[in-house]
Amino acid sequence: MTLYTVNRKQPISINNDPWEAYNDIEKHGRLTLSNVEFTTTNLCNMRCSHCAVGYTLQTKDPEPLPMDLIYRRLDEIPHLTTMSITGGEPMFSKKSIKNVIKPLLKYAQDRGIYVQMNSNLTLPQDRYLDIAEYIDVMHISHNWGTIQEFTDVGFGAMKKQPPLKAKLKLYEQMLDNASTLSEQGMFISAETMLNQSTVPYLDKIHREIVEDMKCSRHEVHPMYPVDFASSLNVLSLQEMKDAIRHLLEIRDPETWMLFGTLPFYPCIDDASDQALLQDLRNAHNVTMRNDPDGRNRLNVNVFTGDVIVTDFGDDNGSISNIQHDRLTDVFDQWLETSLAQSLNCHCPAFKCLGPNVLVKDTYYPNTNFRHNEKIMHEKYNMK
Repeated sequence: MTLYTVNRKQPISINNDPWEAYNDIEKHGRLTLSNVEFTTTNLCNMRCSHCAVGYTLQTKDPEPLPMDLIYRRLDEIPHLTTMSITGGEPMFSKKSIKNVIKPLLKYAQDRGIYVQMNSNLTLPQDRYLDIAEYIDVMHISHNWGTIQEFTDVGFGAMKKQPPLKAKLKLYEQMLDNASTLSEQGMFISAETMLNQSTVPYLDKIHREIVEDMKCSRHEVHPMYPVDFASSLNVLSLQEMKDAIRHLLEIRDPETWMLFGTLPFYPCIDDASDQALLQDLRNAHNVTMRNDPDGRNRLNVNVFTGDVIVTDFGDDNGSISNIQHDRLTDVFDQWLETSLAQSLNCHCPAFKCLGPNVLVKDTYYPNTNFRHNEKIMHEKYNMK
């Protein structure tokens, strides 16, 4: 029996970010599974040094699970609002596009679910045009301060390096694809990670995203130290604040900037933190997003059925498998774990859902955010 209802989608805008986990607090009064991310391939034409899943990439994909099983698990999620498709590079394998990705896209379209695809956007344009009607957000990473950064870091984990000419062609194709698809109406969101490698080039990166690639949104997320990014030095909290303030000064004010997974919170007693947060709240065309992983999202591997809380830096490994468990049950069980309980605080005054594991371990290993939550509730007379 189908348990879901069909959603009616409103256009994505700065006032309608379907991937914001706080939406579920406002709609349902609690954290709710409303977002499922699918790992649809282990293949990619690049090997970025900072890739979140670089250690899982392979040269051949196994056979995926039956789509009927995947549909059934999605049908069991009554409040499913968003779906994310990731890899590897989802558009690399034509077999995967035909047998997994397009069926998922059509399911989402029939149900009124917003879809984000995570791609490097370096493949032939016709592949993207073929699925454009189904995609609400094309999410790409753009961390290239120089072309050499692209040629070195973008293939840094590849044992057999392609010729320099081939690398440069991919870079040009990425820029051209972004510009052309944007002009044709695709919502492209380019994410830049804040680390020691990108900070010196933030002006150039932002201008390229806005002016050359014509992206609809520039996302900014800090880089956190996990195994795949061990060679990229993270910023101190002060360096990160300086980088964000610089971006606020030099940005195109007419382009939506989304800051995600920031390590600054209303409950931390630091005047400069609070001043920055207030400036971000007041800034035109700027939003801050709560991290969705573990708040309203689970990741499913279409080959194994394994379910994890996040697709990167996941020390907990698989927490279940869709071959024998409903995703709603898995999510509820996750919320009851001691790890989730230690992180999932809630401050209604600022619509803040606290840190994720990486943020806490990196910057606040000794901070008790649940204790801070109680203090904030008392301070602002919140229930």
